[in-house]
Amino acid sequence: MAQPGFITVRYIRYLARFKLTPYGRILILLTFFAGIGSITVEIPIYQIFCALFFLPAVAEFVGTLLRPKVDVNCQVSGRATVGVPLQGLVYVRNRGDWTAFDLMAGFFRIDPSIKHTDADRVVASLSHGREAEIAFELLPTRRGVFQLGPINVHSTFPFNLMRFGGGECPLPTLTVIPAYESLDHFEVPYGLCGRPKHPAPLLGAKGESPEYVGNREYVQGEAAVRLDFRAWARLGRPVVREYQDEYSFRSALILDTFQPAPTGFARFQAPDAELATQFESATSLTAAIAEALHGRDIVIDLFVAGPEVYLFRTPNSESRLDTVLELLASAETTTSDPFQVLPAPLMETLDAISSIVFVLLSWDERRQNLVNQIRETGRGVRVLLIRGPAPSTMVPEESLDFQLIEPEQIASGEVRSL
Repeated sequence: MAQPGFITVRYIRYLARFKLTPYGRILILLTFFAGIGSITVEIPIYQIFCALFFLPAVAEFVGTLLRPKVDVNCQVSGRATVGVPLQGLVYVRNRGDWTAFDLMAGFFRIDPSIKHTDADRVVASLSHGREAEIAFELLPTRRGVFQLGPINVHSTFPFNLMRFGGGECPLPTLTVIPAYESLDHFEVPYGLCGRPKHPAPLLGAKGESPEYVGNREYVQGEAAVRLDFRAWARLGRPVVREYQDEYSFRSALILDTFQPAPTGFARFQAPDAELATQFESATSLTAAIAEALHGRDIVIDLFVAGPEVYLFRTPNSESRLDTVLELLASAETTTSDPFQVLPAPLMETLDAISSIVFVLLSWDERRQNLVNQIRETGRGVRVLLIRGPAPSTMVPEESLDFQLIEPEQIASGEVRSL
């Protein structure tokens, strides 16, 4: 059996999070102070206490009597972008015997980083059997994967002091991808290895792979080996087999997530805002580069160098950008240097990679050795270093394709060409 104290705490939490509206909380607070001052019935403040107590009592009685019964359905996307409002729509049907008044939609188990910006929208009345729509807007303030919890449609009738629940609808998990500015130009670091070695395709051919994709009409000058004689006999005109080239240019995109753990008194202080800004800028820049590679039909192998090294290999051009952005949404920093273990899995997949782009938060001997080792294999390499609050004393070699970028430039959208 639950302890009385625990039940009291749960009831107070229920009142604070759901039952009482902002106006209701103010009224209860005023009633509490008026009750403290009511030492005797002869003091006028006792009358104020009675009036304040009577108002929520009437609201509770009427609201419970007219408690709405509604069916709720919701339509909202499962993906959003940091700082971009997400629009949704709630469909409400009154299945109760009474007319429902002052219906509103609210989120009461939502993450604090997601703001319900138009929680004051209301349907004044909804008759029995009728349907209505309530639009809502959510504003994500940071990236990540969040559980929205159910959306609750309730009534605040009468007096807008208390909520009387009607119905709930579960919502999907919301993936908030990093905000970024699209690049007008990105120079892909083409190297000497990893390029296609097959001969140039013949006239009208789509590729040199033996993967058969269909037939088409014969074009004069094509090789006779491609003629499909069965289809020719069936259609009465010459047709050829068509093949799809399965070759794709692959580029590895490596995001560095290493930020050293604070030492000394810094361990007891709030997280460094500059370090957080540096990593968020690096994530946004990685997303912009992924979009630029996707626009040039380059297959992306994304390495997220976190507590463990994650390799995401995109299988096709249609879904790879969306999946890369969703992976970046959940990327987090780590206090253990992933470049201690990154070289091994990277070298295992190097044969299929033509170019590598590093988005780094720092520069040291370990990172320099890895970059030099890859360049010696003939792959194209670009190094983009996001300057942190404590820049490294090491300077990359002049021979490297290296670029230093300020986090503020990325956050303000100034980086449009790389």
